[in-house]
Amino acid sequence: MSTISNPIKFFSGVIYHQRIGKIEHFFKNKINAILINLKTKEDTNSEVFPYFFSIEKFNFLYWSSKDHGPRINNLNRDGLYDFIKNLVINSSKKRNEIDSIKLLTFPKILGYGFNPLSVYFCYDANHKLIHFVFEVRNTFGDMHHYVLDNVDKKGANQETKKKMFVSPFYEKKGHYNLYANYTKNQILTSVKYFISNKLIFSASMSLNELEFNNKNIVSSIITLKNFPGKIWINIHLQAFFLWLKKVKLFKIPEEETIKFSFGKKILRNKTIDITKRRKAK
Repeated sequence: MSTISNPIKFFSGVIYHQRIGKIEHFFKNKINAILINLKTKEDTNSEVFPYFFSIEKFNFLYWSSKDHGPRINNLNRDGLYDFIKNLVINSSKKRNEIDSIKLLTFPKILGYGFNPLSVYFCYDANHKLIHFVFEVRNTFGDMHHYVLDNVDKKGANQETKKKMFVSPFYEKKGHYNLYANYTKNQILTSVKYFISNKLIFSASMSLNELEFNNKNIVSSIITLKNFPGKIWINIHLQAFFLWLKKVKLFKIPEEETIKFSFGKKILRNKTIDITKRRKAK
């Protein structure tokens, strides 16, 4: 199948994770991701996708709105669009400037999937990027939205206080430096975690766009970039390696009742490329 014109873009890339400190740990993971336009202009039944991909229904590769935002069963793309737009409205004076929202996330494979991080890119009518929303999920069933306000003026790299317990190997304290950028056919994201202003963890994702067709979907399985439960399995595998290294475990706290927070200040420093940091060692 040739390239299909639709609101979905398909990406291939690598996620890098690095624990920094007395006990270091590094791993990378090849993945595929999708970028989906949440603002629909027509009946979704008329949209044409590769045969092996679907929206809101089971397929070899598929995506469902109800896995995001408020996570309710009757949620559709327009409902998720409204949910994210209202989050931004709570943090910004630009109440009516959002014209489109694109979601970067991981599709489900044969019904299995886990999205530790999804990023919403919010644009005005002139296609200018003005806000980010980082949707962070943990393996205990909790989710939190970090809203980066006015990125066109403040910049794409902002600090926000850590509000959700993510890993049993870190306490629920400190802050994140969050960064995202989408230019032409490439997406970059970065999450840097600090406690007492000391960098203790860094994760980044580098993605390049591919043609969205059946050939690349099947190729992603053959090359093991995608398989059912891959991200969830790898998270627990790396947790086992950290346990073998005798990294301290922290008790899981009660779930947070407030599910969103806002960027606190702009950061002028450049985003750390942990792949270069790794090679330099």
